[in-house]
Amino acid sequence: MEEVINGILIREVETKNIMTKSSLPVGGYSVNPYVGCTHACKYCYASFMKRFTGHKEEWGTFLDVKHWPEIKNPKKYAGQRVVIGSVTDGYNPQEEQYGNTRKLLEQLIGSDADILICTKSDLVVRDIDLLKKLGRVTVSWSINTLDENFKNDMDSASSIERRISAMKQVYEAGIRIIMVIYK
Repeated sequence: MEEVINGILIREVETKNIMTKSSLPVGGYSVNPYVGCTHACKYCYASFMKRFTGHKEEWGTFLDVKHWPEIKNPKKYAGQRVVIGSVTDGYNPQEEQYGNTRKLLEQLIGSDADILICTKSDLVVRDIDLLKKLGRVTVSWSINTLDENFKNDMDSASSIERRISAMKQVYEAGIRIIMVIYK
């Protein structure tokens, strides 16, 4: 399936496995429930991924929604770091409709993995119930400015105010948080 919604090309794609062994310094596995990211950050380090997608569209104007076979043995990832959102934001605005990140978290319950979620969204608060069940979870938000006008010029992610509110809610739920501030 392929359609354009609000100027974003949405394509559904099949993948054999959602978990990718990571070469990132944090090790473990890298998991990206989507290809592309509709936050369209002008400074995005992950835009290099476009060359692997077959997309001719500008980075930030397309999103591939992955479909994968259910994770049959989540215990395989016990003690492993699982990074969700290393080259996409699993909580992009389309997550509200497609629910891939929530589906992934549900499949990882009981895994005893050390989960790190990287996001710029407040939608993560929707999944606090699952995050609490997962145990070792850290949610990391990046903030490039406290000036909303500048932020709006640089990306279309959640407002700074909404991100900070989400951090507070996740922290108050007993889940570890990290705030990464770029200067």
